Amino acid sequence: MAEYVIGDIHGEIDELKTIIDKINYDQTQDKLIFVGDYIDRGANSYQIYKYIKELDNGKNIFLRGNHEEMMIDAVLNNHNINLWYQNGGRKTEASFPNQTELKEAAHFFDSLPYYHADQEYIFVHAGINPALTLEEQTKHDLIWIRYKFLGAKSDDFKEKRTIVAGHTPVAEVKFDENKILVDTGSGKGGILSAVDLNTKKVYNTSDKNPIASLLF
Repeated sequence: MAEYVIGDIHGEIDELKTIIDKINYDQTQDKLIFVGDYIDRGANSYQIYKYIKELDNGKNIFLRGNHEEMMIDAVLNNHNINLWYQNGGRKTEASFPNQTELKEAAHFFDSLPYYHADQEYIFVHAGINPALTLEEQTKHDLIWIRYKFLGAKSDDFKEKRTIVAGHTPVAEVKFDENKILVDTGSGKGGILSAVDLNTKKVYNTSDKNPIASLLF
């Protein structure tokens, strides 16, 4: 059984379908782990939502990202709507056929966990606070943290497992001391990537990342 981690998608349905084809996904054998940010920026957030619902077979893992959190806050709580709009929410809203389905999607995203962990890995959208154990993390840090996580050395972490995260776009999938960063800029003019955790093979939707020079 192969286990694949897939980076931030941001409403790019063609990118997602391409990566699913490239990994030759077998739903009877393989496991997919998504690190969140399915929506916003790209034009096809509704299609992404419908597609990942089809992939939701009880074995695949879908984590929430900060963009899902913004959508939940705006759509279900009528709160911080402008923040969501400023971060691509208008495109997401426009892609849905009606408000009923938009709310159904928000409820689905609100059911997603903030992290997934096993003995070797911690899977999370943004990262973790290095000074805390996984159980001590705040929900905010799990979906929003950036530089405190990225700048920390492996010795700085209470957690000794490898952290697999998206959120911060990188030019190519980055294998660090205790981190694997998998957001390669889909939805921002970049590409979508996946990693086979068993072999560490990287799959990209394109051989070159058009925005590589702009990324971390």
